[in-house]
Amino acid sequence: MLELSPNQRIYDVVKGIKEGYYKLPSIQRTFVWEEERICKLMDSVMNDYPIGSLLLWKPEKGITLRLREFIKDYVSEQKIPVSKEEKIEEPLFVVLDGQQRLQSLYIAFFGEYNGKSLYFKVDSNPEEIKDELRYVFEFKAPEEIKDSHWRKVSELIKLKPEEVNEFVNQNYREDSEEVKKRIIQNIMRFITKFNIESKINFIYIKEEIPLDDVLEIFVRVNSGGIVLSKSDLLFSTLKVSVAELEGEFIELMDILNGKGEFDFDIDFIIKCSLVVFGRGAKFDLSKVKDEKFLRALRDNFGGLKNAMLSVLNFLKTDAKILSKRFLKSKLALIPLVDFLYREPHQQIPEGESLYMRQYLYMSFFTRFFSHGADGKLDYIHNEIITKSQGKFPVKEIGEYMKERTGIPYEFTESMFRDVDLILNIIQGGVAEIPKKRGWSLERDHIFPASLLREKGIPEELINDIGNLRLITKTRNILKGDRLPDERTEFYGAGDEEIKRTFIQALEMLNEENFRKFVEKRRKLILQKVKEFLGFKN
Repeated sequence: MLELSPNQRIYDVVKGIKEGYYKLPSIQRTFVWEEERICKLMDSVMNDYPIGSLLLWKPEKGITLRLREFIKDYVSEQKIPVSKEEKIEEPLFVVLDGQQRLQSLYIAFFGEYNGKSLYFKVDSNPEEIKDELRYVFEFKAPEEIKDSHWRKVSELIKLKPEEVNEFVNQNYREDSEEVKKRIIQNIMRFITKFNIESKINFIYIKEEIPLDDVLEIFVRVNSGGIVLSKSDLLFSTLKVSVAELEGEFIELMDILNGKGEFDFDIDFIIKCSLVVFGRGAKFDLSKVKDEKFLRALRDNFGGLKNAMLSVLNFLKTDAKILSKRFLKSKLALIPLVDFLYREPHQQIPEGESLYMRQYLYMSFFTRFFSHGADGKLDYIHNEIITKSQGKFPVKEIGEYMKERTGIPYEFTESMFRDVDLILNIIQGGVAEIPKKRGWSLERDHIFPASLLREKGIPEELINDIGNLRLITKTRNILKGDRLPDERTEFYGAGDEEIKRTFIQALEMLNEENFRKFVEKRRKLILQKVKEFLGFKN
């Protein structure tokens, strides 16, 4: 039953979510809370801590809105759910503020988090605070339960107060009277706080308030806190203004990220669109309400998408950047999207990929977009608009980068400080396998650091890029601290001069021989990177 009341019992509200009485508008961001935060919310309720008010809107019957359901079973990194148009036929509440809390409670009582249910340790001792939780809650899989004191909250909530004593006596006969007493107190408190007392405070927006005003209320409520970032608010507004593109934005983000190689977000797509369509890089809510911009976005989103996918292909095949580890600035890609958007079929013109690659890496090496990025993107956009004509304006951009950073637009050994980037270039692009599989990339010393230190070799020489490579964590562990041998793989191993110095260092490991190897390999690396970036040696 849908009740219009300023205070409601938590479990009644959660059941209302399950029955479809509470829904989320398209303007809401997706769920972001982690397990720990959900457990802390449950503990807060148990301790009578305030959990804040929630803002609801009860829309009038007959209007059509873009809404989505709450997530029952949450999986990390799952796709952002797309809202659907829905004509309001039955009474329901639209949640404008409080999604994270309600979603957490819904998962706790009716769903799962990464395949695990929420359990309450019924013998929790609130006098012995553990991990900041006085009453201990944890998400667990059934096979992880080794202690009968862990009970699913979805089962406990169904107990009636008069049933608690019998429940405890049946299940915890072996416990001391003191522990049984504490269990009874904990379960009674749990039932009271979640299913008897009115614990959720609601603020309601009148039914007759129109959608545009509801959006404005949503923006004002969320712009002052941490619930939404500015880009979240921009996307929320876009989803109302160009609802038909919501799914397109989310699908594009999923394609860009592949299977987790990258971490592009809606921010990136929005900023790309603002720059490409000439609205300026700075995030501003008024821009996404401007009809001229919205028309350009509607009419040309296909071209923007193609340009971004072309840049993604360029990134992997030409720039040899296969994962987010080596993509030092996503903002640096926006001028490339801007350039390709204006080319026929959004394809790279013949001969321009080298200059695009050179610009991209130089922006990384000089940390060009680390500050004042919006103004720099706008300046480069103007250069592309006025001077590109089928040619990426690398000369003009290079001069601008030199002017703004004070760093010459050329590759020098001083840029070897970006070790990962250099090693990625000379190794031809290295894929980063998810860390949870134990195959993440690690910097490896070709000659082990521990052995070099025993020989009294200086640290700066030990950690010189001439002695480094990228290999997987597992391979690095298996290699241990043993000396390399003639089969050891590294960039330059086939070069005759480097091979000679390598063998000499193996036969007699001292500072002189090791230095010769490092310096020869460093010189070859410098030559390789310059060639890759199109700079003359």
